[in-house]
Amino acid sequence: MPFTWAGRAASVSVAVRLRTAGRPRCIVTQVSEIVTLQAIDDEAAAYRAALEDVERRLRGSDELDAARRELSVTESALAAVRKEQRALEAQIEALTAKIEPEERRLYDGSVKNPKELSSIQHELGSLKERRAGFEEQLLEVFSRAEITERERGRAAKAVARCEAIWERDQQDLRRESKRLSDLIARTQGRREEQQGRLAPRSLQLYEDVRRRKGGMAVAHLRAGVCSGCRVMIPEGMRKRAFSSDALAQCPNCERILSLG
Repeated sequence: MPFTWAGRAASVSVAVRLRTAGRPRCIVTQVSEIVTLQAIDDEAAAYRAALEDVERRLRGSDELDAARRELSVTESALAAVRKEQRALEAQIEALTAKIEPEERRLYDGSVKNPKELSSIQHELGSLKERRAGFEEQLLEVFSRAEITERERGRAAKAVARCEAIWERDQQDLRRESKRLSDLIARTQGRREEQQGRLAPRSLQLYEDVRRRKGGMAVAHLRAGVCSGCRVMIPEGMRKRAFSSDALAQCPNCERILSLG
């Protein structure tokens, strides 16, 4: 499984080795040692970013989370429709419970008084009209429930599909997590070794600038311009950058200047 962050880390390491390969071996400058340390830190940062992404994907996936949210929404909507359906059915059942005994009284001959019979008929008409209204609403609710049920089914299938993909990827992701963790550990070992090649003041300067500049302590001097902030470097500072051991800093962004 390709991870572009890890690939970028390897590219950074190779690029820096190529930049420093042509320098004279008789003089190993503090600047070149700092460039190497910066490359190691860049490599480690890329590995850590890749590991963070892998661990996030091990916890779940954006697609799976979105599918689960959609399923939750449709299930809530379906629950609301079913609640409305039960309320209407209860209303209809209550009205039917009133209508049936009144109909029996109307037709079983137990009531002889014409005025009372007329009152029963009027009451039955009112009850049946109300029940018909609830039954009409119930038909509309049945239609919405059917649509919502289909939506919930589609959402459930989407969740199942995303979960299957996530489960399938877990083994590869766990392997990649271990690989990146091992690379980070080896890179840390290289960093500790490289730190020993720097004078304490040079290391302190590098760490301070790196902390303040988002991890990028080194800028390259090309055609008299700082690659970090694109500002022209004064002649005196450029000459200092050519010194074997002197550390020159960009007067604008304060990054440590390196030739090339």
